[in-house]
Amino acid sequence: MIENSSSILESHNVSVVGSGAETLVLIPGFGTEQVAWRHVVAAFRGGYRIVLLDLAGVGPGSQSHFDHVRYGSLDAYARDVTAVLEALRIENCVCVGHSVAGMVAALASIRAPYQFRKLIMLGASACYGNVGDYRGGFDGGDINGLIDSATQDYMQWTARFGQMVVDRPAEDPTVREFVASMRAMRPDMALSLLLTVLRSDLRSRLGDVTVPAVILQTRQDPAVTIEAAEFLRDHLADSVLEILDASGHLPHLSAPETVIAALARHLS
Repeated sequence: MIENSSSILESHNVSVVGSGAETLVLIPGFGTEQVAWRHVVAAFRGGYRIVLLDLAGVGPGSQSHFDHVRYGSLDAYARDVTAVLEALRIENCVCVGHSVAGMVAALASIRAPYQFRKLIMLGASACYGNVGDYRGGFDGGDINGLIDSATQDYMQWTARFGQMVVDRPAEDPTVREFVASMRAMRPDMALSLLLTVLRSDLRSRLGDVTVPAVILQTRQDPAVTIEAAEFLRDHLADSVLEILDASGHLPHLSAPETVIAALARHLS
């Protein structure tokens, strides 16, 4: 392992479960911890070595290591991913990233393509804004409004945002879990990541990705448009897009059987 590998693994709450010749790396998206992958882990741990990690600022170990300046760019998160994989001496893995973690994985693959055999992006978007003819889903005023409301009353905002993103009522178990996970984050860290995510535009970087990619997108996702998913397919070399028969931005929690079946198709 590389120098300081133990601190790298600790700061990202890295855990390794399962057994198998192939390594499956699971990275959670904004506001969720690695426990969000529990259904996927249960389905695949018998045939894969599964590596789980949290993004900086999420989970109990990483919050003390968070630096607002460093993590003002998604490239910093990508550097963390490649460092974790290097510490574990992982190459040629299949990496599944949810939401922003899908783009973090793509940036990581640009940095160290030998570490990845395939990328699987669940609900990912290169740009959340509506820019020219590109329809990411949010106008500039919408993004500013989201950030302003989150800044003014974070707890109240998490309740509204959770319902919107999951696309289910407040009492739904997935909404409740997502809201609780967001509230477990320090608000300043959550807002920093939210700002970085919503204002990122990685469309020009897609041509640098050489690792084959699978884009999984629900048919109705309040956070990611079908057009954004199609843009990924059209601008990532050697990529395929599958529209899942599910709704919401967290289908691995709200419709795990659908996600597991799709992963099985693309892992085989």
